[in-house]
Amino acid sequence: MQYAFLDEEAKKEIRRSILKAIAIPGYLVSFASREVPMAKGWGTGGLQLTLSLINESDTLKVIDQGSDESVNAINLKNFIYATTDTDTTTDTKKATLIQTRHRIPEESLEEGQILIFQVPTPDVLEIVESDTAKAKQMHAHADYAKLWVLLYEDTAVLGDSRISNRYPVIVNNRYAMDPSPIPRYDTPKLHNAKALQLFGAGREKKIYAIPPYTQVEPLKFEDREFRVESFEGNVCGRCGRGDVFLDVILDTQGKKQYFCSDTSYCDKTLAQKGAV
Repeated sequence: MQYAFLDEEAKKEIRRSILKAIAIPGYLVSFASREVPMAKGWGTGGLQLTLSLINESDTLKVIDQGSDESVNAINLKNFIYATTDTDTTTDTKKATLIQTRHRIPEESLEEGQILIFQVPTPDVLEIVESDTAKAKQMHAHADYAKLWVLLYEDTAVLGDSRISNRYPVIVNNRYAMDPSPIPRYDTPKLHNAKALQLFGAGREKKIYAIPPYTQVEPLKFEDREFRVESFEGNVCGRCGRGDVFLDVILDTQGKKQYFCSDTSYCDKTLAQKGAV
């Protein structure tokens, strides 16, 4: 079997698209999305980026909504390992390549690390403009009036934007970008991040990127504070942390329980406390 499944010409084409995306932060770059042995919509875009960049010296981490142990994360990691024999880890700090769905790890990433997002819907304008040709023109002219109108209407009626994830951001003072379905809590982590952040949408055949130390700001009015999810008064039921993004789970009696979304960080906290 070919190393990392994809043939070398496919990897070169994807890497060229990645370089273009890095050169123009937030810009949607088209690429020839290949067939891989899993259904579109289950991380094929992020997977192709990972397969194009990975080598023998890398250490891979795959997470799905913060968890290293979800079915999607395990299947992707097993497939990549089977085709590369590359080392894998659950420790964010030890990984050189991190493929993720819907979360950014709690631990800060460092220079030299690459965070690869699985993206279902790459164009942020899809929520306000269904015509692809018009959306491209709007991006070309930096015409994001419809996004601003949506934000204004939500603020006037609801007091805040109704968007809970995939919150629109402005990259490098130029392009409006969909940051993938990460929660609002993770949006500030995009700004001036030390790691290279890549976004791959296999079904839509798009790649885009945020290079290290790039300005990323959430779409907001100057007189309105950008608010993230609050878990004030609640802590993780395993490790006791309250300064992280928490998953809310209902037990059999219907009572809410809170647990760290980032399972690796939760395990590391327990280990530091001597509980593991």
